[in-house]
Parts: sequence; structure tokens; C-alpha cells
Amino acid sequence: MLIRYSEWKKPTDAAYAFRLRPVADDAREPGGVRVAVPGPGHRSDIREVIREVLQEGEAERFEQRVHRWTGPEDVVGPAREQPYIRQQLVFEETAWSDALGAAELDEVLRGTVRVMRDATGRTDYVLRDHHMLDVALYHYRTTGELPRSLFHADRHSDWCKDSYLESRTPQQAATWWRLFEGLKRPTDASPVLTEEDIFFTTAKAEPTARMSGRDVGFSTLVPWFVDTAALHWRQVLERPGVTEADWLSLDLDCFQPSPQLRACGGLLREPRFHAMMEKARVRVFVLSPQFTNGGDKIDPWIIQGSRSSSLRLLNLLRRRPS
Repeated sequence: MLIRYSEWKKPTDAAYAFRLRPVADDAREPGGVRVAVPGPGHRSDIREVIREVLQEGEAERFEQRVHRWTGPEDVVGPAREQPYIRQQLVFEETAWSDALGAAELDEVLRGTVRVMRDATGRTDYVLRDHHMLDVALYHYRTTGELPRSLFHADRHSDWCKDSYLESRTPQQAATWWRLFEGLKRPTDASPVLTEEDIFFTTAKAEPTARMSGRDVGFSTLVPWFVDTAALHWRQVLERPGVTEADWLSLDLDCFQPSPQLRACGGLLREPRFHAMMEKARVRVFVLSPQFTNGGDKIDPWIIQGSRSSSLRLLNLLRRRPS
């Protein structure tokens, strides 16, 4: 059976289309989103936030169709506890800090997103799992702002084909790039971000590099229009519009372990990157602890590498250039 192109709908426009409510304008829009930045210490359950920002009935469908990761399975202490097996559901507003400590890092590993805002309104999010739709929905609830474009540095592209979405309930952390097509603006139902609005860069360490993680071969899938031979940051920064991205997403596994740092570390010394970091309204830092030993196979799902090195890298990435 032939289907005309005009009649064809992507899976994101069917099962994965979720439309935002408009921002409330006083009492004239009783069904709108009441934008407010919570004070330091306030904790929000993202499931409640989603009910407030999506159109009626959409939040339930979102929770049914999009899965969240459940966290590392590490066994800790004589009591054999597993403190990290919990979904990343809580967003906590905290005071701005230029450097985090071990206790703050551990809280993120336990599934709490750390949200920090400076005096200008720029916002840093520190996540364990790369749940970007959750970040976009929370940011919309608290500021009324949505991204215009996104610079994404990661060892894994997190992009998937439509057929992948069509055949299963996707994991948000592994498919968020594609799912952004389904998140619709309240004004005209256009995507919050299209694939063309996301600038992805990666570099894989040489196969001979000593890393214990296993590659499954699909970690750098990209849309058809992206040249896979031009994913290195030097080429990506030359693309029109990339240095004007208002959102940045930086996954620590792009720079860990040391062979990855040798492959991607030049980005951290690039003046254009520092200018982007300084201008961006939203910066998302993702620990991805189960991948910091290299590779992309979660088996077993435990925290790998050194927490201290992850903390140093996180603080280095967030530091303002002197």
C-alpha cells in the first residue's frame, strides 16, 4: 500500500506529540502556566511539573510512553544498600555555587537534579541521567522560556530513528533528541526543537585505547543531513548558528576516561567554546556515571571511574574563564 507524503506522520507527531500550555497572562488565561522561579531549597517532582505545563491528558500519556532510567545498581556498605536505584524525578533549587563538593555530587547520583541560577538568570542543571525533555519542561514551568538551539557534546548522540520509537517505549535518556520533535510549542504546535536546531559533536578514542567499557556500534547515529565525518568540534563550530546556541548540553562521558579527554579535550581550550559557555542561558551538565570508563554498554549498571575526577571535570566545565 502506498501512502502519500502529505498523509504520512512521523511517530513523534502521533504517539509522541505533547503540546505545551501557554504561559498564563494574569487571570485571563486560567488554564495557562503560572511561571515562577522557586526559592533555594524548593524540591519539585517532575511528574507534577509536567501535569502543570502540558495540555490536559498529555502528562499521563507522556508518563506511559516515555521511560526514565532507574539509576546505577551499586551495592554500598556493610548493609548492602543500593542508594542509587531510583529514578531521577526531583529538581532541587539551590544557591549558585562555582564549585560543587562530594556531598552535592552524591545527591545528584541519588537522582536529584541540582538547579542553580546566577544573578542574571542564567541556569545550570546538573543531572545524573540525560533526561533533556524533563529539563526543558521544568525550565518552561519556572521561567516560561524554551530553547531556540542546542549545542550537544557527548560520546553518545542519543539520536534514534523513527522506527525505534515506533517499535517500543523509548528511554528518554537515550532518545531525547528525537523526542524533542514531538514536544510542541503552545502558539503554533511547532516543535520546541527540530533536529536541525541541535548541533552535536563527538570524538571517539582510538580502538586501541585502554578502556573497559564495550561499544555496541550505534552510539554516534545522527540524522541523515549530518555528515558523520564532520562531528569533531572543530568542524561543528564552523556550522552556521552554532556559536549562538542559547542552550548547551555537556555529557561528562565525552571527556572521560583519559583517552576520551585526549580525543575531545581541545574543545575545553577553544575560545569560541568559552564564549558559548558564557553566553548560554541554560547549561546542562550530565554525569552519566555508568559510562565514564568508556564504551556504551550498561553491563553491569554501576558507577564507573573516579568520582573525584568526575567532580574535578564538572567544576572545570562550569568555571567561568578568567
